[in-house]
Amino acid sequence: MEYGAFVRSAYKSDADPFAQLLGAPDFQAFLNRAVAIEHLTFLSNKLIAHIHVVDQQLHAQQDLVKAKKAEADKQRADLLSQKAALVQQQAHEQDLKNKLQQSISQVKYELVVINGQSAALAQRIADLEIARQDQLIAEAEQAAWQQAQFWMQNNLFNLPSAGANHSTKYPLIWPLQQGSLTLLFGPCTQAFEPPGFGYAHFHTGVDIAYKQGSPILAADDGVVVAASSSVQSGQLVGYGNYVIVAHRNNFFSLYGHLLGFVVKAGDGVHQGQLIAYEGSTGNSTGPHVHFEYRYGGQPTNPMPYLPPNGPNNFNQ
Repeated sequence: MEYGAFVRSAYKSDADPFAQLLGAPDFQAFLNRAVAIEHLTFLSNKLIAHIHVVDQQLHAQQDLVKAKKAEADKQRADLLSQKAALVQQQAHEQDLKNKLQQSISQVKYELVVINGQSAALAQRIADLEIARQDQLIAEAEQAAWQQAQFWMQNNLFNLPSAGANHSTKYPLIWPLQQGSLTLLFGPCTQAFEPPGFGYAHFHTGVDIAYKQGSPILAADDGVVVAASSSVQSGQLVGYGNYVIVAHRNNFFSLYGHLLGFVVKAGDGVHQGQLIAYEGSTGNSTGPHVHFEYRYGGQPTNPMPYLPPNGPNNFNQ
């Protein structure tokens, strides 16, 4: 009873424990008070240790909340940045659409004006219109590559290493493995090919013609960064339906004028995988695939990277 009373009084009192110890009426009380003080000291130390643990937990929770808030703020900023870039891309595409519509209207007007005029004037107006169309085609094709760049800047992806069935002799295989080459890389006379590299008309890839609907294969392992259509005023222009694949070492391949495609941006593909079907969409003279190979953003002749002797199924 005396022990319990002392513990309660010591807990509630601000008195010096040492003074309370010396004030014991007898030796037994002294021993009881000494044990009580030792017990209280143990409990106090245990409570202080518990308070330290709780304080550390609260600080850890506070740090976690701050980190989550910082991450949420960063995600919000990234989303706002992506939205601004998308709005800019959409504005550019709308501008192309408006230019093409103006060009069509201008042609109609000029056709009326030149009725009955001299052949020389008609030729001059036709040449000006070809130049306008070349510019619009070039802008439509550039927009396709800009769309691929936009996707890559706003998405995380890893380029695959060469698969087990990848050709060990050539970097690429033919995307259309039968047919004929109808137009090679370099300067050309086709009026609808836009200017490039100092030439009035420059073909930035190779054209392979065969039956419409023929399978188009990935020329190399990579990741699809664009699978879309170049559309202006409801019409397919430029590449028409196209697929762009990013490869290792900053190489890219494009497959244009497609009837349709079976992949989407973000898909990983391996060499020889079906990605699309041959068509004649956009600025095309007939069923074929426009195969373009770029290093960085620069068109390069794909022929040195392909198996020789034209379209074939060599992949060793």
